[in-house]
Amino acid sequence: MKRTSILQFRTANCKNCYKCIRNCPVKAIRVENQQAQIIEDQCILCEKCTSVCPQHAKVEHDDIPDIQKEIAAGKKVIASVHPAYLVRYGWNSVHLLEEKLQKMGFWKVFDAAQGAAMMKQEYTRILEAQYQQKMMISSNCPVVVRLIEKKYPHLTEYLAPVCSAMQMHAQYLRKQYPDAVLVYVSPCISVMSELKERQAQMDYVITFRELSNWMDDMPQQQEQGKLPEEVYLSRMTAVSGGLIQAMQPVEGQKYLSVDGMDQCREILKELQTGEYQDYFIEMNACANGCIGGPYSQKREKKLLDALIAIRQISMPEGRPDYQKDYHMEMPDITTRRFIPEESYPEKAITREQVTHVLQEMGKYTREDELNCGACGYDTCRAKAVAVIQGKAEVSMCIPYMREKQEDYANIIINAMPGLLVTVDYQLNIVQLNKAAKDLFDISRKKHLLGKQLNEIMDDYAMVNMIAFDREIEQDCVYLEEQRRYIERVITNDRKNKLILCIMKDVTKEKERQKKQRRAQADAVQMADKLAEEQLKIVHEIASLLGETAADTKVAIEELKQTIQQDVE
Repeated sequence: MKRTSILQFRTANCKNCYKCIRNCPVKAIRVENQQAQIIEDQCILCEKCTSVCPQHAKVEHDDIPDIQKEIAAGKKVIASVHPAYLVRYGWNSVHLLEEKLQKMGFWKVFDAAQGAAMMKQEYTRILEAQYQQKMMISSNCPVVVRLIEKKYPHLTEYLAPVCSAMQMHAQYLRKQYPDAVLVYVSPCISVMSELKERQAQMDYVITFRELSNWMDDMPQQQEQGKLPEEVYLSRMTAVSGGLIQAMQPVEGQKYLSVDGMDQCREILKELQTGEYQDYFIEMNACANGCIGGPYSQKREKKLLDALIAIRQISMPEGRPDYQKDYHMEMPDITTRRFIPEESYPEKAITREQVTHVLQEMGKYTREDELNCGACGYDTCRAKAVAVIQGKAEVSMCIPYMREKQEDYANIIINAMPGLLVTVDYQLNIVQLNKAAKDLFDISRKKHLLGKQLNEIMDDYAMVNMIAFDREIEQDCVYLEEQRRYIERVITNDRKNKLILCIMKDVTKEKERQKKQRRAQADAVQMADKLAEEQLKIVHEIASLLGETAADTKVAIEELKQTIQQDVE
Protein backbone atom coordinates (compact mmCIF):
# COMPACT_ATOMS: atom_id res chain seq x y z
CA MET A 1 0.00 0.00 0.00
CA LYS A 2 1.52 3.30 -1.07
CA ARG A 3 1.53 5.87 1.70
CA THR A 4 2.14 9.58 1.78
CA SER A 5 4.05 11.42 4.49
CA ILE A 6 2.96 10.44 7.99
CA LEU A 7 3.54 13.93 9.36
CA GLN A 8 4.35 17.29 7.81
CA PHE A 9 3.73 21.00 8.20
CA ARG A 10 1.40 22.83 5.86
CA THR A 11 2.42 26.27 4.63
CA ALA A 12 1.62 28.63 7.47
CA ASN A 13 2.21 32.15 8.61
CA CYS A 14 5.34 31.37 10.61
CA LYS A 15 5.99 34.03 13.24
CA ASN A 16 9.67 33.27 13.77
CA CYS A 17 8.94 31.68 17.15
CA TYR A 18 10.92 28.49 16.33
CA LYS A 19 8.95 26.59 18.98
CA CYS A 20 8.91 23.54 16.73
CA ILE A 21 12.71 23.41 16.54
CA ARG A 22 13.12 24.18 20.22
CA ASN A 23 10.83 21.27 21.15
CA CYS A 24 12.08 18.76 18.58
CA PRO A 25 14.35 16.34 20.50
CA VAL A 26 16.27 15.31 17.36
CA LYS A 27 16.17 18.64 15.47
CA ALA A 28 14.52 17.00 12.46
CA ILE A 29 13.15 20.29 11.15
CA ARG A 30 14.44 22.42 8.31
CA VAL A 31 13.58 26.10 7.95
CA GLU A 32 13.62 27.34 4.38
CA ASN A 33 12.28 30.71 3.26
CA GLN A 34 10.94 31.16 6.79
CA GLN A 35 8.82 28.00 6.51
CA ALA A 36 9.36 25.00 8.80
CA GLN A 37 9.56 21.60 7.13
CA ILE A 38 9.90 18.20 8.79
CA ILE A 39 12.87 16.14 7.60
CA GLU A 40 11.07 12.82 7.30
CA ASP A 41 14.06 10.50 7.32
CA GLN A 42 15.23 12.03 10.63
CA CYS A 43 11.81 12.44 12.29
CA ILE A 44 10.91 10.07 15.16
CA LEU A 45 7.18 11.00 15.06
CA CYS A 46 7.01 12.23 18.64
CA GLU A 47 4.73 15.10 17.50
CA LYS A 48 6.32 17.58 19.89
CA CYS A 49 6.66 20.11 17.07
CA THR A 50 3.05 20.05 15.92
CA SER A 51 1.75 20.08 19.50
CA VAL A 52 3.43 23.42 20.25
CA CYS A 53 2.93 25.10 16.86
CA PRO A 54 0.81 28.24 17.45
CA GLN A 55 -0.30 28.13 13.80
CA HIS A 56 -1.65 24.56 14.10
CA ALA A 57 0.20 23.79 10.89
CA LYS A 58 0.10 20.01 11.17
CA VAL A 59 -0.73 17.80 8.19
CA GLU A 60 -0.82 14.07 8.91
CA HIS A 61 -1.68 11.02 6.89
CA ASP A 62 -5.44 10.43 6.93
CA ASP A 63 -6.74 6.89 6.40
CA ILE A 64 -10.40 7.66 7.15
CA PRO A 65 -11.50 8.23 3.50
CA ASP A 66 -10.05 4.82 2.54
CA ILE A 67 -11.69 3.13 5.54
CA GLN A 68 -15.04 4.66 4.61
CA LYS A 69 -14.64 3.25 1.09
CA GLU A 70 -13.94 -0.21 2.55
CA ILE A 71 -17.12 0.04 4.66
CA ALA A 72 -19.14 1.27 1.67
CA ALA A 73 -17.85 -1.70 -0.34
CA GLY A 74 -19.31 -4.09 2.24
CA LYS A 75 -15.99 -5.21 3.72
CA LYS A 76 -15.81 -6.56 7.28
CA VAL A 77 -13.91 -3.77 9.03
CA ILE A 78 -12.52 -4.52 12.50
CA ALA A 79 -11.27 -1.88 14.94
CA SER A 80 -8.47 -2.67 17.39
CA VAL A 81 -8.56 0.12 19.98
CA HIS A 82 -5.58 1.00 22.18
CA PRO A 83 -6.52 0.62 25.89
CA ALA A 84 -5.83 4.33 26.46
CA TYR A 85 -9.39 4.82 25.15
CA LEU A 86 -10.45 4.17 28.76
CA VAL A 87 -8.93 7.54 29.65
CA ARG A 88 -9.47 9.41 26.39
CA TYR A 89 -13.23 8.87 26.28
CA GLY A 90 -13.97 8.33 29.96
CA TRP A 91 -15.67 4.95 29.42
CA ASN A 92 -15.04 1.83 31.45
CA SER A 93 -16.21 -0.56 28.76
CA VAL A 94 -15.11 -1.25 25.21
CA HIS A 95 -18.70 -2.35 24.52
CA LEU A 96 -19.88 1.28 24.62
CA LEU A 97 -17.32 2.16 21.95
CA GLU A 98 -18.26 -0.94 19.98
CA GLU A 99 -21.91 0.12 19.84
CA LYS A 100 -20.96 3.52 18.46
CA LEU A 101 -18.49 2.19 15.91
CA GLN A 102 -20.90 -0.47 14.68
CA LYS A 103 -23.42 2.26 13.90
CA MET A 104 -20.66 3.88 11.82
CA GLY A 105 -20.16 0.69 9.83
CA PHE A 106 -17.49 -1.25 11.75
CA TRP A 107 -18.12 -4.99 11.93
CA LYS A 108 -16.36 -5.75 15.21
CA VAL A 109 -14.40 -3.82 17.86
CA PHE A 110 -11.69 -5.30 20.10
CA ASP A 111 -9.59 -4.01 22.97
CA ALA A 112 -5.95 -3.93 21.82
CA ALA A 113 -5.01 -4.98 25.36
CA GLN A 114 -5.43 -8.46 23.86
CA GLY A 115 -2.32 -7.78 21.79
CA ALA A 116 -0.58 -6.38 24.88
CA ALA A 117 -1.31 -9.63 26.73
CA MET A 118 0.44 -11.64 24.03
CA MET A 119 3.27 -9.12 23.87
CA LYS A 120 4.04 -9.26 27.60
CA GLN A 121 3.92 -13.06 27.45
CA GLU A 122 6.62 -13.00 24.76
CA TYR A 123 8.74 -10.58 26.83
CA THR A 124 8.59 -12.93 29.77
CA ARG A 125 9.54 -15.92 27.63
CA ILE A 126 12.63 -14.14 26.24
CA LEU A 127 13.73 -12.91 29.67
CA GLU A 128 13.50 -16.41 31.05
CA ALA A 129 15.52 -17.78 28.11
CA GLN A 130 18.34 -15.22 28.32
CA TYR A 131 18.21 -14.44 32.04
CA GLN A 132 20.53 -11.47 32.74
CA GLN A 133 22.70 -12.30 29.75
CA LYS A 134 22.33 -8.81 28.35
CA MET A 135 20.34 -5.66 28.82
CA MET A 136 16.97 -5.44 27.08
CA ILE A 137 14.95 -2.35 26.11
CA SER A 138 11.22 -2.62 25.42
CA SER A 139 10.24 -2.09 21.79
CA ASN A 140 6.53 -1.34 22.20
CA CYS A 141 6.85 2.45 21.84
CA PRO A 142 7.48 3.29 18.15
CA VAL A 143 8.97 6.67 19.07
CA VAL A 144 11.60 5.04 21.28
CA VAL A 145 12.37 2.50 18.55
CA ARG A 146 12.87 5.24 15.94
CA LEU A 147 14.92 7.31 18.40
CA ILE A 148 17.31 4.41 19.00
CA GLU A 149 17.51 3.44 15.32
CA LYS A 150 18.30 6.99 14.22
CA LYS A 151 20.27 8.53 17.08
CA TYR A 152 21.67 5.58 19.08
CA PRO A 153 22.09 2.90 16.39
CA HIS A 154 24.67 0.96 18.45
CA LEU A 155 21.89 0.27 21.00
CA THR A 156 19.51 -1.43 18.54
CA GLU A 157 20.93 -4.82 19.56
CA TYR A 158 19.35 -4.26 22.97
CA LEU A 159 15.86 -3.62 21.62
CA ALA A 160 13.65 -6.58 22.48
CA PRO A 161 12.93 -8.55 19.26
CA VAL A 162 9.24 -8.54 20.18
CA CYS A 163 6.34 -7.28 18.08
CA SER A 164 4.43 -4.33 19.46
CA ALA A 165 0.94 -4.71 20.93
CA MET A 166 -0.52 -3.48 17.64
CA GLN A 167 1.48 -5.98 15.59
CA MET A 168 0.65 -8.83 17.97
CA HIS A 169 -3.06 -8.04 17.88
CA ALA A 170 -3.02 -7.65 14.11
CA GLN A 171 -1.41 -11.08 13.63
CA TYR A 172 -3.95 -12.67 15.96
CA LEU A 173 -6.95 -10.97 14.29
CA ARG A 174 -5.62 -11.81 10.83
CA LYS A 175 -5.53 -15.47 11.75
CA GLN A 176 -9.06 -15.36 13.18
CA TYR A 177 -10.58 -13.16 10.43
CA PRO A 178 -8.42 -13.58 7.31
CA ASP A 179 -10.77 -11.60 5.04
CA ALA A 180 -11.33 -8.67 7.39
CA VAL A 181 -9.96 -5.13 7.07
CA LEU A 182 -8.04 -4.25 10.24
CA VAL A 183 -7.97 -0.70 11.64
CA TYR A 184 -5.88 0.29 14.65
CA VAL A 185 -7.11 3.25 16.76
CA SER A 186 -4.13 4.85 18.47
CA PRO A 187 -3.28 7.65 20.91
CA CYS A 188 -0.51 8.78 18.53
CA ILE A 189 0.50 8.59 14.89
CA SER A 190 3.89 6.96 15.53
CA VAL A 191 2.46 3.44 15.10
CA MET A 192 1.96 4.29 11.41
CA SER A 193 5.69 3.77 11.04
CA GLU A 194 5.23 0.10 11.98
CA LEU A 195 3.02 -0.53 8.95
CA LYS A 196 6.11 -0.70 6.75
CA GLU A 197 7.61 -3.55 8.81
CA ARG A 198 7.24 -7.06 7.47
CA GLN A 199 5.55 -8.14 10.72
CA ALA A 200 2.74 -5.65 10.09
CA GLN A 201 -0.70 -7.14 9.51
CA MET A 202 -2.74 -4.01 10.18
CA ASP A 203 -4.29 -2.27 7.17
CA TYR A 204 -4.98 1.20 8.54
CA VAL A 205 -4.16 3.40 11.53
CA ILE A 206 -6.22 6.32 12.80
CA THR A 207 -5.81 8.43 15.93
CA PHE A 208 -8.23 9.16 18.74
CA ARG A 209 -8.61 12.68 17.38
CA GLU A 210 -9.55 11.41 13.93
CA LEU A 211 -12.01 8.96 15.43
CA SER A 212 -13.58 11.71 17.55
CA ASN A 213 -13.97 13.94 14.49
CA TRP A 214 -15.54 11.05 12.62
CA MET A 215 -18.06 10.17 15.29
CA ASP A 216 -21.25 12.19 15.72
CA ASP A 217 -22.64 13.04 19.17
CA MET A 218 -19.81 11.49 21.13
CA PRO A 219 -21.17 9.67 24.24
CA GLN A 220 -20.05 11.42 27.39
CA GLN A 221 -19.12 10.21 30.85
CA GLN A 222 -22.73 9.80 31.97
CA GLU A 223 -22.81 6.50 30.07
CA GLN A 224 -20.22 5.00 32.39
CA GLY A 225 -21.25 1.98 34.36
CA LYS A 226 -24.01 0.74 32.05
CA LEU A 227 -21.91 -2.23 31.02
CA PRO A 228 -19.35 -3.05 33.73
CA GLU A 229 -16.10 -4.25 32.23
CA GLU A 230 -14.17 -7.27 33.36
CA VAL A 231 -10.68 -6.80 34.77
CA TYR A 232 -7.83 -7.30 32.32
CA LEU A 233 -4.32 -6.79 33.66
CA SER A 234 -2.73 -5.96 30.28
CA ARG A 235 -4.59 -2.67 30.14
CA MET A 236 -1.86 -1.42 32.48
CA THR A 237 0.36 -1.14 29.39
CA ALA A 238 -1.42 2.18 28.70
CA VAL A 239 0.56 3.81 31.53
CA SER A 240 4.26 4.12 32.23
CA GLY A 241 5.62 1.09 34.04
CA GLY A 242 2.43 -0.84 33.28
CA LEU A 243 4.17 -3.36 31.04
CA ILE A 244 6.51 -4.39 33.85
CA GLN A 245 3.59 -4.63 36.29
CA ALA A 246 1.61 -6.78 33.85
CA MET A 247 4.51 -9.17 33.24
CA GLN A 248 5.08 -12.14 35.49
CA PRO A 249 8.47 -11.35 37.07
CA VAL A 250 11.43 -13.55 36.30
CA GLU A 251 13.17 -14.32 39.55
CA GLY A 252 16.37 -12.32 39.94
CA GLN A 253 15.69 -10.17 36.85
CA LYS A 254 16.07 -6.42 37.38
CA TYR A 255 13.39 -4.09 35.99
CA LEU A 256 13.37 -0.35 35.35
CA SER A 257 10.73 2.03 33.93
CA VAL A 258 11.53 5.31 32.18
CA ASP A 259 9.08 7.78 30.63
CA GLY A 260 9.28 11.18 28.96
CA MET A 261 11.49 12.08 26.03
CA ASP A 262 14.10 13.96 28.05
CA GLN A 263 14.57 11.07 30.47
CA CYS A 264 14.69 8.49 27.67
CA ARG A 265 17.41 10.43 25.85
CA GLU A 266 19.42 10.90 29.04
CA ILE A 267 19.18 7.19 29.92
CA LEU A 268 20.13 6.12 26.38
CA LYS A 269 23.25 8.28 26.57
CA GLU A 270 24.19 6.71 29.89
CA LEU A 271 23.58 3.18 28.61
CA GLN A 272 26.52 3.57 26.25
CA THR A 273 28.84 2.78 29.16
CA GLY A 274 27.73 -0.89 29.14
CA GLU A 275 27.31 -1.01 32.93
CA TYR A 276 23.68 -2.12 33.02
CA GLN A 277 23.70 -5.53 31.32
CA ASP A 278 21.24 -7.20 33.69
CA TYR A 279 18.30 -4.77 33.36
CA PHE A 280 15.03 -4.92 31.46
CA ILE A 281 14.12 -1.28 30.74
CA GLU A 282 10.60 -0.26 29.79
CA MET A 283 10.75 3.01 27.84
CA ASN A 284 7.86 5.30 26.92
CA ALA A 285 8.49 8.52 25.00
CA CYS A 286 5.45 10.23 26.53
CA ALA A 287 5.28 11.18 30.19
CA ASN A 288 2.92 8.81 32.02
CA GLY A 289 2.97 6.47 29.03
CA CYS A 290 0.35 6.28 26.29
CA ILE A 291 -2.27 8.13 28.33
CA GLY A 292 0.08 11.11 27.96
CA GLY A 293 0.22 10.74 24.16
CA PRO A 294 -0.70 13.62 21.84
CA TYR A 295 -4.30 12.42 21.41
CA SER A 296 -4.81 11.08 24.93
CA GLN A 297 -4.12 14.40 26.59
CA LYS A 298 -7.52 15.76 25.63
CA ARG A 299 -9.14 13.32 28.03
CA GLU A 300 -12.43 13.18 29.86
CA LYS A 301 -10.65 12.47 33.14
CA LYS A 302 -8.08 14.42 35.13
CA LEU A 303 -4.63 12.84 35.14
CA LEU A 304 -4.92 11.50 38.68
CA ASP A 305 -8.42 10.15 38.01
CA ALA A 306 -7.15 8.59 34.78
CA LEU A 307 -4.31 6.78 36.54
CA ILE A 308 -6.73 5.53 39.21
CA ALA A 309 -9.25 4.41 36.57
CA ILE A 310 -6.64 2.39 34.67
CA ARG A 311 -5.62 0.64 37.89
CA GLN A 312 -9.22 -0.12 38.85
CA ILE A 313 -9.93 -1.95 35.59
CA SER A 314 -6.50 -3.60 35.50
CA MET A 315 -5.72 -4.61 39.09
CA PRO A 316 -8.47 -3.39 41.43
CA GLU A 317 -6.84 -5.08 44.44
CA GLY A 318 -3.75 -2.94 43.99
CA ARG A 319 -1.57 -5.84 42.90
CA PRO A 320 -1.39 -7.78 39.64
CA ASP A 321 -3.56 -10.86 39.27
CA TYR A 322 -2.07 -12.69 36.30
CA GLN A 323 -5.17 -14.87 35.96
CA LYS A 324 -7.41 -11.83 35.39
CA ASP A 325 -6.16 -11.05 31.94
CA TYR A 326 -6.66 -11.92 28.31
CA HIS A 327 -5.35 -15.41 27.61
CA MET A 328 -4.96 -15.56 23.87
CA GLU A 329 -3.68 -18.25 21.59
CA MET A 330 -0.28 -17.04 20.47
CA PRO A 331 -0.02 -16.60 16.70
CA ASP A 332 3.00 -17.78 14.75
CA ILE A 333 5.29 -14.85 15.44
CA THR A 334 8.34 -13.90 13.46
CA THR A 335 11.32 -12.37 15.21
CA ARG A 336 11.25 -8.63 14.93
CA ARG A 337 14.33 -6.96 13.53
CA PHE A 338 15.53 -3.39 13.86
CA ILE A 339 17.60 -1.48 11.35
CA PRO A 340 20.24 0.80 12.84
CA GLU A 341 20.53 3.93 10.75
CA GLU A 342 24.18 4.79 10.89
CA SER A 343 24.80 8.48 10.58
CA TYR A 344 23.88 9.39 7.05
CA PRO A 345 26.94 10.51 5.15
CA GLU A 346 27.56 14.20 5.42
CA LYS A 347 30.47 16.33 4.45
CA ALA A 348 32.82 16.99 7.32
CA ILE A 349 32.19 20.39 8.86
CA THR A 350 35.33 22.42 9.41
CA ARG A 351 36.07 24.93 12.11
CA GLU A 352 36.50 27.57 9.40
CA GLN A 353 32.96 26.94 8.14
CA VAL A 354 31.51 27.28 11.62
CA THR A 355 33.51 30.46 12.24
CA HIS A 356 32.31 31.93 8.95
CA VAL A 357 28.63 31.29 9.78
CA LEU A 358 29.08 32.63 13.30
CA GLN A 359 30.50 35.83 11.86
CA GLU A 360 27.55 36.06 9.48
CA MET A 361 25.39 36.03 12.60
CA GLY A 362 27.47 38.79 14.16
CA LYS A 363 29.32 36.43 16.52
CA TYR A 364 32.99 37.42 16.40
CA THR A 365 33.99 36.44 19.93
CA ARG A 366 32.88 33.90 22.52
CA GLU A 367 31.16 36.73 24.39
CA ASP A 368 29.01 37.36 21.32
CA GLU A 369 27.68 33.78 21.48
CA LEU A 370 24.71 34.33 23.77
CA ASN A 371 23.43 30.73 23.44
CA CYS A 372 19.97 32.11 24.18
CA GLY A 373 18.16 29.27 22.38
CA ALA A 374 15.67 31.64 20.69
CA CYS A 375 16.45 30.05 17.31
CA GLY A 376 15.54 26.60 18.65
CA TYR A 377 19.13 25.36 19.00
CA ASP A 378 20.86 25.05 22.36
CA THR A 379 23.99 26.92 21.31
CA CYS A 380 25.07 29.37 18.62
CA ARG A 381 27.56 26.81 17.33
CA ALA A 382 24.84 24.14 17.02
CA LYS A 383 22.82 26.67 15.03
CA ALA A 384 25.87 27.39 12.83
CA VAL A 385 26.26 23.67 12.11
CA ALA A 386 22.54 23.50 11.19
CA VAL A 387 23.05 26.41 8.76
CA ILE A 388 25.93 24.56 7.10
CA GLN A 389 23.74 21.44 6.87
CA GLY A 390 21.01 23.43 5.17
CA LYS A 391 18.58 22.99 8.07
CA ALA A 392 18.56 26.56 9.34
CA GLU A 393 18.95 30.14 8.11
CA VAL A 394 21.23 32.86 9.43
CA SER A 395 18.18 35.10 9.88
CA MET A 396 16.87 32.73 12.59
CA CYS A 397 19.24 34.38 15.09
CA ILE A 398 16.80 36.70 16.86
CA PRO A 399 19.36 38.85 18.77
CA TYR A 400 21.43 39.29 15.59
CA MET A 401 18.41 40.28 13.48
CA ARG A 402 17.16 42.65 16.18
CA GLU A 403 20.59 44.28 16.42
CA LYS A 404 20.78 44.44 12.64
CA GLN A 405 17.37 46.10 12.41
CA GLU A 406 18.27 48.54 15.15
CA ASP A 407 21.52 49.40 13.38
CA TYR A 408 19.66 49.86 10.10
CA ALA A 409 17.03 51.99 11.79
CA ASN A 410 19.74 54.10 13.42
CA ILE A 411 21.45 54.59 10.06
CA ILE A 412 18.19 55.85 8.57
CA ILE A 413 17.41 58.04 11.58
CA ASN A 414 20.88 59.54 11.66
CA ALA A 415 20.76 60.15 7.91
CA MET A 416 17.64 62.28 8.34
CA PRO A 417 18.31 65.93 7.51
CA GLY A 418 15.77 66.91 10.16
CA LEU A 419 16.11 66.67 13.91
CA LEU A 420 14.49 63.83 15.87
CA VAL A 421 13.96 63.70 19.60
CA THR A 422 11.98 60.86 21.19
CA VAL A 423 10.71 61.04 24.76
CA ASP A 424 8.70 58.67 26.94
CA TYR A 425 5.46 59.57 28.69
CA GLN A 426 7.49 60.86 31.64
CA LEU A 427 9.13 63.27 29.16
CA ASN A 428 12.54 61.66 29.57
CA ILE A 429 14.68 61.80 26.43
CA VAL A 430 15.20 58.30 25.02
CA GLN A 431 16.63 59.04 21.60
CA LEU A 432 18.28 61.82 19.60
CA ASN A 433 19.48 61.48 16.06
CA LYS A 434 22.82 62.92 14.94
CA ALA A 435 21.31 66.21 13.78
CA ALA A 436 19.63 66.70 17.16
CA LYS A 437 22.81 65.80 19.03
CA ASP A 438 24.75 68.29 16.94
CA LEU A 439 22.28 71.00 17.90
CA PHE A 440 21.84 70.25 21.61
CA ASP A 441 24.83 68.23 22.85
CA ILE A 442 27.60 70.38 21.43
CA SER A 443 26.32 73.51 23.10
CA ARG A 444 25.77 71.79 26.44
CA LYS A 445 28.79 69.50 26.36
CA LYS A 446 26.90 66.78 28.20
CA HIS A 447 24.93 63.60 27.61
CA LEU A 448 21.20 64.23 27.33
CA LEU A 449 19.69 60.74 27.16
CA GLY A 450 17.52 60.12 30.20
CA LYS A 451 17.27 63.84 31.01
CA GLN A 452 14.02 65.78 31.05
CA LEU A 453 12.97 67.36 27.77
CA ASN A 454 12.49 70.78 29.35
CA GLU A 455 16.26 70.99 29.76
CA ILE A 456 16.62 71.58 26.03
CA MET A 457 13.29 73.01 24.88
CA ASP A 458 9.73 73.87 25.83
CA ASP A 459 7.66 70.76 26.62
CA TYR A 460 4.20 72.32 27.00
CA ALA A 461 2.94 70.85 23.71
CA MET A 462 3.98 67.33 24.77
CA VAL A 463 2.33 67.69 28.19
CA ASN A 464 -0.82 68.88 26.48
CA MET A 465 -0.72 65.97 24.00
CA ILE A 466 -0.41 63.34 26.74
CA ALA A 467 -3.02 64.96 28.96
CA PHE A 468 -5.65 65.15 26.20
CA ASP A 469 -4.49 62.02 24.30
CA ARG A 470 -3.97 63.94 21.08
CA GLU A 471 -2.40 62.31 18.08
CA ILE A 472 -0.46 65.13 16.41
CA GLU A 473 0.56 68.72 17.13
CA GLN A 474 2.48 71.37 15.17
CA ASP A 475 4.18 74.49 16.48
CA CYS A 476 7.26 76.65 16.23
CA VAL A 477 9.52 77.49 19.17
CA TYR A 478 12.59 79.61 19.72
CA LEU A 479 15.61 77.98 21.39
CA GLU A 480 17.18 80.86 23.23
CA GLU A 481 20.43 79.09 24.10
CA GLN A 482 21.00 77.90 20.54
CA ARG A 483 19.46 81.04 19.02
CA ARG A 484 17.46 78.85 16.69
CA TYR A 485 13.87 78.83 15.49
CA ILE A 486 12.53 75.27 15.30
CA GLU A 487 9.35 74.04 13.64
CA ARG A 488 8.05 70.90 15.34
CA VAL A 489 5.72 68.08 14.27
CA ILE A 490 4.88 66.09 17.39
CA THR A 491 3.22 62.65 17.16
CA ASN A 492 1.89 60.37 19.88
CA ASP A 493 3.00 56.72 19.64
CA ARG A 494 0.37 55.28 21.99
CA LYS A 495 1.42 51.66 21.42
CA ASN A 496 4.95 52.22 22.70
CA LYS A 497 4.04 55.18 24.94
CA LEU A 498 6.48 57.49 23.22
CA ILE A 499 6.33 61.02 21.86
CA LEU A 500 8.20 61.61 18.60
CA CYS A 501 9.25 65.16 17.90
CA ILE A 502 10.45 65.74 14.32
CA MET A 503 11.95 69.21 13.94
CA LYS A 504 13.26 71.50 11.26
CA ASP A 505 15.64 74.40 11.79
CA VAL A 506 13.87 77.39 10.23
CA THR A 507 16.21 80.06 11.63
CA LYS A 508 17.37 81.25 8.20
CA GLU A 509 13.83 81.47 6.97
CA LYS A 510 12.76 83.39 10.07
CA GLU A 511 15.72 85.78 9.68
CA ARG A 512 14.81 86.31 6.05
CA GLN A 513 11.22 87.04 7.07
CA LYS A 514 12.47 89.49 9.71
CA LYS A 515 14.58 91.33 7.13
CA GLN A 516 11.63 91.40 4.79
CA ARG A 517 9.38 92.82 7.50
CA ARG A 518 12.01 95.45 8.40
CA ALA A 519 12.31 96.40 4.75
CA GLN A 520 8.55 96.67 4.46
CA ALA A 521 8.37 98.75 7.64
CA ASP A 522 11.03 101.09 6.23
CA ALA A 523 9.02 101.34 3.04
CA VAL A 524 5.91 102.32 5.05
CA GLN A 525 7.91 104.95 6.93
CA MET A 526 9.24 106.34 3.68
CA ALA A 527 5.71 106.31 2.23
CA ASP A 528 4.47 108.33 5.24
CA LYS A 529 7.24 110.86 4.78
CA LEU A 530 6.68 111.04 1.06
CA ALA A 531 2.93 111.41 1.60
CA GLU A 532 3.52 114.28 4.04
CA GLU A 533 5.82 116.08 1.64
CA GLN A 534 3.54 115.43 -1.28
CA LEU A 535 0.55 116.77 0.68
CA LYS A 536 2.36 119.99 1.28
CA ILE A 537 3.06 120.31 -2.41
CA VAL A 538 -0.50 119.31 -3.28
CA HIS A 539 -1.93 121.90 -0.88
CA GLU A 540 0.23 124.55 -2.41
CA ILE A 541 -0.77 123.55 -5.91
CA ALA A 542 -4.42 123.19 -4.86
CA SER A 543 -4.46 126.61 -3.33
CA LEU A 544 -2.99 127.95 -6.50
CA LEU A 545 -5.39 126.05 -8.68
CA GLY A 546 -8.33 126.43 -6.30
CA GLU A 547 -8.82 122.72 -5.95
CA THR A 548 -9.38 120.78 -2.82
CA ALA A 549 -6.72 118.42 -1.59
CA ALA A 550 -9.24 115.81 -0.44
CA ASP A 551 -8.91 113.60 -3.51
CA THR A 552 -5.14 113.65 -3.29
CA LYS A 553 -5.24 112.77 0.39
CA VAL A 554 -7.51 109.80 -0.32
CA ALA A 555 -5.18 108.55 -3.00
CA ILE A 556 -2.19 108.84 -0.69
CA GLU A 557 -4.02 106.99 2.11
CA GLU A 558 -4.92 104.19 -0.28
CA LEU A 559 -1.26 103.93 -1.29
CA LYS A 560 -0.24 103.74 2.36
CA GLN A 561 -2.81 101.04 3.17
CA THR A 562 -1.62 99.00 0.23
CA ILE A 563 1.97 99.09 1.47
CA GLN A 564 0.89 98.13 5.00
CA GLN A 565 -1.12 95.18 3.71
CA ASP A 566 1.99 93.95 1.95
CA VAL A 567 3.90 94.21 5.20
CA GLU A 568 1.28 92.22 7.06
